[in-house]
Amino acid sequence: MTNNPKEETRFHVSIDDDNFAVDLVNELARAFLAASDTRGQACSSYAIQETLLLYGIKDTEDTSLPGGKLWNRFPEYVQEILSPLVYSKYIKTASTSSSAAIKRPIYRSRKGNTFNDWVYNWASCMIPQVKDKKAHTLFEACERIFKYDLQMCLYLLPYILHYVVLDCSEETTREVVDEVLAVLKHTEKSNGREQHDSSDFRHLSTQTLYSILDHLAKWSRLRLASQSQQRHTAGKKSKAQPNPRADPAFKTISQFLAEIPQDVLSLSSFNCQAYTRSLMHFEAYIKDKQENIQDHLSFLQKIYVALDDSDSVAGVMAIIQGEPPVDVQILAQETVGQLHDTSTACYERAIQQQPYEISHHQAKLRSLLKLNQPQSALLYVTGLLTQRPEWKRGLHEYQVESAWKLASWDSLESLLPAADNAKSHGWSLGIGRILLAARHSNESEVSHQLALLRNEQMGPLSAASMEGGSYQRGYEYIVRLHMLNELEQAVRALLRTDTTAVRSSQLSADLSAVTNQWQARLQLTQASFRTREPILNLHRTILQLAEDHFRSDVVKDELGKTWLRSAKVARKDGHLQAAYSSLLNASEFQHLHVCKERAKWHWQKGEQEEAIMTLKKTLLQLKPQLSQASEKRLYARVLLLQGRYSEESSNMESNAIMKLYRDVVDMSPDWEDGHFYLAHYYDLLLAQLESHDRKAEVLAYIVKFFSNSLQHGNKFIYQSMPRMLSLWLDFGASIAAEQHKKGTDSQTALNKKAMLTHINKVIHGLEDRLPPYQFLTAFSQLISRICHAHVDVVNVLQSIIAKVLVTYPHQAIWLMMAVSKSSYQVRVQRCQQIYTRAEALKPSLTKFIKDATKLTDKLLDLSNMHLDVGAMSLSTHAGLKSIARLVEDSAFSKVMIPLQTAMTVTLPSSSSTHTKHDPFSRELVYLASIDDTVEVLNSLQRPKKITLRGNDGRPYIMLCKPKDDLRKDCRLMEFNALINKYLRKDPESRRRQLHIRTYSVIPLNEECGMLEWVSNTHGLRHILLRLYKAHNIAITARELTAMIPPKSAPMEEKLAVFNKLLEKYPSVFSEWFLKIFPDPTTWYMARTAYARTSAVMSIVGYIVGLGDRHGENILFDSTTGDCVHVDFNCLFNKGETFEWPEKVPFRLTHNMVDALGPMGYEGIFRKSCEATMRVMRTQTDTLLSVLRTFIYDPLVEWSKPVRKSKHSSTETGETQNSLALTQISDIEKRLQGVIKTLRNKPYGLPLSIEGQVNYLLQESSDKNNLAQMYVGWTAYM
Repeated sequence: MTNNPKEETRFHVSIDDDNFAVDLVNELARAFLAASDTRGQACSSYAIQETLLLYGIKDTEDTSLPGGKLWNRFPEYVQEILSPLVYSKYIKTASTSSSAAIKRPIYRSRKGNTFNDWVYNWASCMIPQVKDKKAHTLFEACERIFKYDLQMCLYLLPYILHYVVLDCSEETTREVVDEVLAVLKHTEKSNGREQHDSSDFRHLSTQTLYSILDHLAKWSRLRLASQSQQRHTAGKKSKAQPNPRADPAFKTISQFLAEIPQDVLSLSSFNCQAYTRSLMHFEAYIKDKQENIQDHLSFLQKIYVALDDSDSVAGVMAIIQGEPPVDVQILAQETVGQLHDTSTACYERAIQQQPYEISHHQAKLRSLLKLNQPQSALLYVTGLLTQRPEWKRGLHEYQVESAWKLASWDSLESLLPAADNAKSHGWSLGIGRILLAARHSNESEVSHQLALLRNEQMGPLSAASMEGGSYQRGYEYIVRLHMLNELEQAVRALLRTDTTAVRSSQLSADLSAVTNQWQARLQLTQASFRTREPILNLHRTILQLAEDHFRSDVVKDELGKTWLRSAKVARKDGHLQAAYSSLLNASEFQHLHVCKERAKWHWQKGEQEEAIMTLKKTLLQLKPQLSQASEKRLYARVLLLQGRYSEESSNMESNAIMKLYRDVVDMSPDWEDGHFYLAHYYDLLLAQLESHDRKAEVLAYIVKFFSNSLQHGNKFIYQSMPRMLSLWLDFGASIAAEQHKKGTDSQTALNKKAMLTHINKVIHGLEDRLPPYQFLTAFSQLISRICHAHVDVVNVLQSIIAKVLVTYPHQAIWLMMAVSKSSYQVRVQRCQQIYTRAEALKPSLTKFIKDATKLTDKLLDLSNMHLDVGAMSLSTHAGLKSIARLVEDSAFSKVMIPLQTAMTVTLPSSSSTHTKHDPFSRELVYLASIDDTVEVLNSLQRPKKITLRGNDGRPYIMLCKPKDDLRKDCRLMEFNALINKYLRKDPESRRRQLHIRTYSVIPLNEECGMLEWVSNTHGLRHILLRLYKAHNIAITARELTAMIPPKSAPMEEKLAVFNKLLEKYPSVFSEWFLKIFPDPTTWYMARTAYARTSAVMSIVGYIVGLGDRHGENILFDSTTGDCVHVDFNCLFNKGETFEWPEKVPFRLTHNMVDALGPMGYEGIFRKSCEATMRVMRTQTDTLLSVLRTFIYDPLVEWSKPVRKSKHSSTETGETQNSLALTQISDIEKRLQGVIKTLRNKPYGLPLSIEGQVNYLLQESSDKNNLAQMYVGWTAYM
């Protein structure tokens, strides 16, 4: 909808830019303050003096002068530094060294064997090569400070190289290229085993080069955009339109960048752990050189494994042709946790093929250590070194890690002699030395080794911090610092040099404090096996060390807990073999909890019988110990798990399963989960019953236990509340319908009436027992049924709605407004009755409701205002004076601006009743005024963009849309919000951060409404047209219309035209991500977000039959990459009824596939689709309960249709539309995996989740389908 392009704050195209001058002076002032001696301060003073002179910056009373304007942009403390330097007379002494005498390349030469020396000498050598007079003067003035302030040198180095490349000779350009390649080649050949200083030098040097190349690449993009704009402007004045790519400066920089091979950049980035950068350059290499991706899948796989991107790893396996190479299979299996299979099969094969390749043995050792089998790893590495002692350097680290994980301190002593303690070392060696020092209670050595190891993490972290997205790139090293902090704290608390007596008395308290802190800190880390397992491993080693000191059961108990945590983390992340290894170790300590975890492990592994048998054994052992509440809750949890597993595996008959669930409720009556699953199981049985009496009885049980569940927590509220309300309201409607028929005095009818009376009492009782915010979560569902036919049900329903309106008037009034403006008189009357009830409970609401209604009327007038053709704006004061007067009247009620954040219920974070919980903890923003100017958008319905001013002074933009039933948009947005909640609950979806971007939609009546304006977004069509324009690709509407064959044309003709258009419009969408997100980490995160959000909305759109997904209805966020869908007018497969019927389930054109990366829709997109479909199938009943609101609150196009449609309407006005019932039924079929043809006939048996997703992907990208789409849908883009 709107654009707000992402800008990098400190990038400047030229040194002539005033912003550059200000930034430079601020940097020099920082260097002045940071100077540690007079020489450094003098050099920075000279640089400031010359810079002020060069830009004419001075303190002058005439602030209109350029120098005066620049002066006023500096903070006061900087001005104090600058003031004496405006008139100072510093002069530069002659330099004693000559840059010509320095050997090239400088990197790793005598003048460049440390990072500081290399940067300083390279910058000094380049400055004389700068030909631009102003730039040369500036850089020369700043050169002297470089030796004393490295940050200053790094700040200016990209600009120096930029001016050198622009104006220098071919020989100098070659020198620069050789310098760059010298750094990259050294990193490319790196084996990762350098000494610490060398490793830091490598990381920092390569990152410095990346910063320079990024600077030049961004300058190149901005230059091209500037030249393209100039060309566009010139084209309006004359026919001559110069090619922007022919600009000499652009060509020079582009040619220089082309001299740096992308594959070399990719490999060097990989070796420096800059994995997102490595991926970005590698994809560029494949695309630029038109390489066959099949030849590079092994390296691509390594990058994805390093990024911990298991979906992309699976994508590589999906596109690989033929038998995958052994190394690719190994990486794939490691990623999904099949470490045992890897070590016993693939590694053996690889070692047999290349027995003298040490990397295969190292990989096998890593596998054993990940499986928590350090004993096997130690034996293996010891045997290897016996045969090949020359591999000592490459295997030493694995030997040491195995020893300290085993707490084999004697072995560790022999592997890490004290004489080597002062040397630089790797991570595992450093941990080993710290543990040995702690074992000997050598506090000074512990501090020394901690300092050494912390310092080793600084090189990669410093390199990561030099670019955006540094947190993600440096996360591995942040976790290591986290571990070192915990190691230090634990050594101080548990291994003090006090007397044994003091230690014993304090042990329990100290251990409890340390482990509680560990657990709290662990929750703050990324919830992945890769992140948490190293931390837990270190915890265990520390505890083993403490156990050697104390021999205490307290330590043993804590050891068992850490093994159990490891098992849980591994299982949840799919590393089942590592989880089993941890379970074996945990079984020595924590029997009952371990049994429960083992059952979950069996279940996840597909061993259902074993899982249930394990739970049965656990219950037998727990039963004699049920004395405390915690033990009863544990018993109830195990019992519930047995019930769920038995239900899902059909392992027991219904009555036995029911008894299990009832036993859970009896054992723990205040536990939400027990009540919910019992109600859920009754709900499953309801559909199987034939007896009406029995059905009514079971329905009463369902309502009872769902209501009990809601009274004890909110964990299942989005399943319990909608389903409970649906069952109650539908049951009441069925009885009302029967009352209009003859012969309703039968015993069955009387029993059902009595049961309804009972259920009404239960629901009415919830009005007092449940906090109103719980009903607010299903408010739209309640509102849709206000025309219910049963008098007693209506009475309870109106009472609940009135209470919600009284408690949360600001949210509820916006949701009720469309009902109060309905074209159905009965709906209006029922709404007024609710208002009357609410006013009786809270008299002050009378004026509030009246003012809100007046405001709605004015907004409707604004939406429907007729405008002259071509009018692009209007004034509220000139055109609609009354709306401004109404809002600005001091007596006007406080009406909340309906933002999504203010309309979304926030549930309590912990489980209990929480009757006093505030679901809107943020301070509400009330409408204070409306900006005078209203923008009119140039689309068919001419919607108006208005700016509402809140009482906080901030503007909030809304879109008033006429002639469009926004109830569909509103309901689908609520549906999407519900799916978001289910996605957050599902472990697989949560791990992938799957979600749908939602925004506030407020229907004002059946034909108009307001939408919250989505900022920072670009339409797909707009993005693509701009990219094609930059490539000089365009076709007029007339030419396009002439090309398109008629609808009746044969398929071959349509396909031929479509292929011609594809040749004309190549895939370019991936360029947008590179342009908007130039930093590698943000680029990768944005593209991943694009793939995931597009996948989620594709599946959700398919399920609800969302069509009309042309390029203006799909937007992309320029700050996150998220896909945002708008305009949900075409729901329930309406697109199939168009003149040109829509043939595809969702939009997946070649541009959208191209932006997903080299593997297309394989990998992230496919896996996200499958995860979304799985969640939706799991929640079928609840989702259908929400969608059924359409049946009772029909859309305009359904409620006033042609004569042929059949409706059933009671005297009260509640309408059931046959078309709505059909569409809900079709959605249910799609959720079951049933594929239907365009003629609405089932196509074969229901498909699995994977099969259904595969079918949809093929249909969406099939050229035969895309070629038949309407030309305005732009399937060729």
